[in-house]
Amino acid sequence: MALHNVSGDRFDLDNRDHLSATVFPVCRNHVLRLGLEGLLSETGFTVWHENIDGFACLPVIQGELPALFVIDADSFASGAIDLVKRLKAHAPAARIVLVADAFDPNVVPMAWDAGVHGFCLSTHEREVFIKSLELVMLGEAILPATIVLPIAGMTSHHSRHGLVNGVHDGKGAVPSLSNREVEILACLRDGSPNKVIARKLSLSEATVKVHVKTILKKIGVCNRTQAALWATRHAPADRTSAWS
Repeated sequence: MALHNVSGDRFDLDNRDHLSATVFPVCRNHVLRLGLEGLLSETGFTVWHENIDGFACLPVIQGELPALFVIDADSFASGAIDLVKRLKAHAPAARIVLVADAFDPNVVPMAWDAGVHGFCLSTHEREVFIKSLELVMLGEAILPATIVLPIAGMTSHHSRHGLVNGVHDGKGAVPSLSNREVEILACLRDGSPNKVIARKLSLSEATVKVHVKTILKKIGVCNRTQAALWATRHAPADRTSAWS
């Protein structure tokens, strides 16, 4: 699988060797670390064998694999920003992701300035969470729509479509996609660029571009990466079935 960033750059996620990293769980709950191990099993990520409580001794970052700190923000409340600064000073090259049930839009800019590279919701499904971490390791920034939209003053559009975090929340109408749009959305989920989609479906690239633009509008997302994540969470067992 591959994903695209906002600029349309293609990231191959099938070859995960180059995405390998040591994940350091920063939390105060042993169960959370075990859960993280389960989530990241059979991926290129290796979870550190101990919890980091954030304010005790920090592990020595060594070896060839890049480091990724995954912080349970709910464990540290108002101290999360200071913790991020400490981790950044300890390991400047490491990537940092905050995980929480919800994020305060007023706190996000401060966390960003402190050195956070990604914000993940604990409600994300496994594949979405893994892809978010992979994108962070590729140098991308991850901010769920529930963070971006309030800051940008764009909540009304998604409220009208019953969408939260780019995902249907059950309160609005399910996006109605044509059979062709379902096919193209499946291709977006697989990371196919327009040229490949056009060849696969015997369409012109111009036609594919029009369909992609329509799909993004219907499902309430801004770019191909968000569409791929949306499709991952809403994928039907049968790709010819309606997305829900």
